[in-house]
Amino acid sequence: MEEGSCKPNTVVYNTVIDSLCKDKMVDDAMKLFSKINEQDACTKEGKMNEVEGVLEVIIQRGVDPNVVTYNTLMDGYCLQGHMDKTIRVFNTMVERGLHPDVFSYTILISEYYKKMKIDEAMLLFLALPRRGLKPNNGPSNDSQTYGILLDGLCKNGHISESLSLFHMMESNGLHLDTVKYNILIDAFCKDKKLDIARAIFSNLSSKRLQPNVKTYTMMIRGHCKEGPLHEAKELFVKMEQSCCFPYDVTYNTII
Repeated sequence: MEEGSCKPNTVVYNTVIDSLCKDKMVDDAMKLFSKINEQDACTKEGKMNEVEGVLEVIIQRGVDPNVVTYNTLMDGYCLQGHMDKTIRVFNTMVERGLHPDVFSYTILISEYYKKMKIDEAMLLFLALPRRGLKPNNGPSNDSQTYGILLDGLCKNGHISESLSLFHMMESNGLHLDTVKYNILIDAFCKDKKLDIARAIFSNLSSKRLQPNVKTYTMMIRGHCKEGPLHEAKELFVKMEQSCCFPYDVTYNTII
């Protein structure tokens, strides 16, 4: 059914999950619940009430949802911008005796920043160590806690605080990738502070990191608006010499 043109809807998932729960196939039921989110069957189409309905079936069949299940719901509500419902799910998880993980807190932190609630976001971040949790800072995940903090601070005009956090990460030997550098470079270019943007850009090579097309484009745009044009051209040449090929936005910036 899934492989053909006839795709299962939430009612079908609900029925299958109900049967799995009756047969005590809990692991399979929970995997199928997660699949609803992975396949965008509900959370990205505004059908979160249906997702909660499926969850209710699971609970009625005596299956206790885990942290991953509640994180799925929280993430879905965040995609729709429902801060109140996200917090409600978080509180329900705690009330049921579960311990939210780093991803749970990262979802809330991200949503607080989107709503421009900086203080609340920082309080949650600072609370992580007290709960025995470490902010997610692995090398491969672009949407990690620290990246969200840096981006949230910059987008809400707290650029100096973002730079301080960045330096703290450096001092503590935390993972800094090109994406995190780009967040600061973009912020300082837009804030017309090219000297700081240049310093951060120059620091990439000392950390054995390579600027990507977004890095160069942001720097070129900054120099076209506020800096010497010849430096923008030099960056463009350096970009091509590094086999980092421009895309349309880069050319439009130069033009």
